[in-house]
Amino acid sequence: MTLIVAGATGYGVWPDNTLGGLRRCLEAPVDGVEIDVQITADGHVVAHHDYRLSRRQTRLGGQWLTGSGPIIRDTPLADLQRYDVGATRPDKADDPQHPHRQHWDNEPIPTLDAMFEVLKAAPGPRRLFYIEIKTDPTAPDLAPAPEPVTDAVIAAIEAHDYVQHAKIIAFDWQVLRRTAARNPAIATAHLTIPRRLAGAALDGKGGEGTPSPWFDGFDAYRHGGSDLAAIKAHGGMEWSPYHTDVTPERVAEAARLGLKVGPWGLNHAPDIARMQALAVWSATVAGPAWGRE
Repeated sequence: MTLIVAGATGYGVWPDNTLGGLRRCLEAPVDGVEIDVQITADGHVVAHHDYRLSRRQTRLGGQWLTGSGPIIRDTPLADLQRYDVGATRPDKADDPQHPHRQHWDNEPIPTLDAMFEVLKAAPGPRRLFYIEIKTDPTAPDLAPAPEPVTDAVIAAIEAHDYVQHAKIIAFDWQVLRRTAARNPAIATAHLTIPRRLAGAALDGKGGEGTPSPWFDGFDAYRHGGSDLAAIKAHGGMEWSPYHTDVTPERVAEAARLGLKVGPWGLNHAPDIARMQALAVWSATVAGPAWGRE
């Protein structure tokens, strides 16, 4: 049975990466919750996707940001938590992909520790917790370095006794290598993105066929052109692709390599049903369709 995981605290229906969204996810028919994390200037791990606060989704004192927001890694926690990230700016709120998305007031950026406390207090069996560590080797002046944020996430997982229920996922495969070295009991998943969506973003400066800073020296072209073979050689446990990359042939290749398959980016019930028919390990979905109604 395919596990259903609510992406970014159910971003298709509730504000992403929020405690309010997490609490709603724990009432939904899902097996786990996924979030994005970064680290603050004073060393706190927080749930947030973008590297700086976005004027599209950030208010301060009830007023929308008008310029570039502060960079997460350069801002202390107390300053970050003054902002409200529970709603989308009215002129940007028309989202045809997520017409059911709700807008709330008074949703500060939460810490990872606070999210663990909500998870542990929830009734029933412990939910899975997928933690995407957000780094960018092409933007060192904007994104957190992989070492401190990875170490801090691992420490939080261990401190909250969540090793058996947490998974660290990342596009930057340095994060996954460091996780395996520091605590191999924590599950990991190698994120990938289709070239049509990424363009040259994941390539080295020489373009396709040259080393990319994202793959930690394990580019697909070094492994017969197969990103799955590269993931296996890198010590991977799971291939986590955008759902359109998942085909019967690629699921079979993953099975031959001993890799689980955990697609992301699912917004619609037919896509969820297709992943379930392919018997993928887990599917990270936006909601409100969960595939288990």
